[in-house]
This record gives sequence, C-alpha cells and structure tokens, in this order.
Amino acid sequence: MKSEHRKRGNSGQALIVTALIITLMWMSTVYYVLETEKETVSIISTADFDFSVTKVSTRNTLISALANASNGGDKEALTTDLEKLSSTLHAHSYEAEVDLSFTPLNTTPYQDGMWISWGEEGSGLSSAYVSFAINVSGSAANYYLAYETNVTTALHIDGVCADEGSEKRVNMTCTIYDENGPALAKTISILYQNQTDGSWLSVDQQNNLAIVDFGNGTYGISFLAYSQGPIKVSAQINDLRGIFAMANVTCVQA
Repeated sequence: MKSEHRKRGNSGQALIVTALIITLMWMSTVYYVLETEKETVSIISTADFDFSVTKVSTRNTLISALANASNGGDKEALTTDLEKLSSTLHAHSYEAEVDLSFTPLNTTPYQDGMWISWGEEGSGLSSAYVSFAINVSGSAANYYLAYETNVTTALHIDGVCADEGSEKRVNMTCTIYDENGPALAKTISILYQNQTDGSWLSVDQQNNLAIVDFGNGTYGISFLAYSQGPIKVSAQINDLRGIFAMANVTCVQA
C-alpha cells in the first residue's frame, strides 16, 4: 500500500489543557490547606510548593507544546501556552504572589525554543528548551528560583538488506532516547521508498514486518521489500509522551 509521510495533526493540544487543569487542581489543594491551617503552614512551605508545582507544570507544558508541534501543530504555540500558564499561576496565587517568566532558547539550532530535525543520515530529533524564573512574593518573605528545562525525543536508525528470493530482507535497529537517556516508543511506523517513482510504501504484515522491543529503548525491525539495490527506509515514532520524531537511512546490501 502506497503511503506518503503522514500528515500529523494537533492532538498534542489536549495535553496542554491537561497540564493547566492539573496545575489548578494542585494549587487549589494547597490553597485549601493554607486556608484551613493558616497557623501551622508558613510562607516557606508556600514558596516550596509553588516552586515544585510550577516546575512540574512548566515541564508538562513543554511536553505538550512539543508533542503538538512535532505532530504538525504550530511551533509558535509554545510561547502562547507558556503565557497562559504564567497567567493562570499569577491569577490563582494565594497568600504569596507567584510570577513566572520564561525565555525560549534562540541559539542555533534552536529557534523560539524549538529544534526539530529529521535527517537523512539515520538520526532525527524533536526538542524544546526554555529558561524560567519563578518569583514568589509574600508578606513575610520573597523567594526566587531560576532554572532551565529541556524536553527531547531523538532516534537513531541503521540497517542492511540482503536478497531473499525475489525480495530483499531488511534488518534495522532503531534506538530511541529522551533527555534522560533511553526511552520507549508508543508507536513505530516503517516505510521504504519506491525506486521507480520515489513514493513511500508503508510496511505492514504483508511485508512480514516484525518489531522486537528489547525494553531498553532499542528495537529490532525486520521486513521484506520489493526493490533493487540499496533501500531507503524511514522510521517514524511517537514516544510515550506523544512526541513525534523520524529519521531516514539507506540500507545497503549486507
């Protein structure tokens, strides 16, 4: 079955809403505690909570925006989403005013906090990088925290092919990483290029597709293809966070 590189939608937008809802739920819980236990909860615990909740919320927002952008959404939505988060945190502050500022990285290869590179040499990545500053002001004390957050999904593929009757057996290795090391895939799609017209053919069970998950971010992939000479293949993945990345490589004769 012929297939072009798939057109990706904006399903990651739902994660943005989820991140904001979780933030409000967490902050509502702590504000209730502060209201009912004002004599035992100090401004320090308020500040500590604001830091931890805000750091989780900013990271979730980056994940959501990168999932959205890498799946075909608007890359500029990262700034919009962070502005919404900042406004939400400020509007729902209690006893301590919470101000969140942010600066998306604009140093090459990043642009407006995003770097999406899907290469022809077996490697591809989707990444977001933003610097944050949280300022918590209360009647008793002020607190400040600056930090940077990076979210990255990357993959590397390589492979060889060998004659098997009238077809070729392609054997590939696909390794997936996130910013913390090896990562797992939610979905993996494999395509190979038709040498006649340059179109991309989707690989499925008709090609005897087999994918072995080694549980450490590495996947062994095997399939049959009708082709002459080296075969150009493409691996397209979504990690468990919904972030998309892809890479192409030419598998030479073993």
